[in-house]
Amino acid sequence: MRMPVYGRRGQIGLVVPANNSVIEPELWSALPPDVAAYATRVMAKGDLTREAIQRMEADVDGAVDAIAATGVGVILYCDMVTTFIMQPGWNEAAVERFGRRTGVPVVSAWTALRDAMAHLGARRIALGTPYPNAIHVLAPPFFGLNGIAVASSGTLDIVAMREVPTVDEARLVAFVDTLDTRACDALVLLATDLPTFATIGELERRTGRPVLTSNQTLLWAALRALGIAPTRPLGRLMA
Repeated sequence: MRMPVYGRRGQIGLVVPANNSVIEPELWSALPPDVAAYATRVMAKGDLTREAIQRMEADVDGAVDAIAATGVGVILYCDMVTTFIMQPGWNEAAVERFGRRTGVPVVSAWTALRDAMAHLGARRIALGTPYPNAIHVLAPPFFGLNGIAVASSGTLDIVAMREVPTVDEARLVAFVDTLDTRACDALVLLATDLPTFATIGELERRTGRPVLTSNQTLLWAALRALGIAPTRPLGRLMA
């Protein structure tokens, strides 16, 4: 069988909320040679609310089928907030369903983070999100139900979806400085539209803790699924 011109070593498929202008450039910046990433999008716009996320989910199955048709070796479902908004167990069930219908391994933002925390032995975390407070408060109990203690948490309390990609390095560092990481195994920053790749190293130096972010853990999980070693050291997870 002839190999594709692009992605000879591996091809990653992304299902991305339409408001997200961050995950594709971040992943492109860290892909190993001869690994390619392709994306399809599901509609998400306006304010981040339960209703907006539930509307977005109505399009996900079609998006998964579309990206699978590209011939990718792994599919990333690139939305974290659904983990807290949909019913308990939805995330794991969706990953299993997507895998069955496409025959392609599927990783979600939650399952990638879950596996990365286990890989590093992180059982007690400091948690930062950009979510509106009404959604942010759902996250610590979810982690608790999954055996992860949240010792410190905070949110940027951003309502408009398109504002999250504008969070720059200075704002992110200042936000993390408000979190208490001293008794934690790791710092966890959620949201696939939150820019973090340029800041992970600095945050690890400032906190003395491993930093896990949604896009970093998704890339780590995708490369593991493809059997490819990372080439950009994005924090201790990918050193």
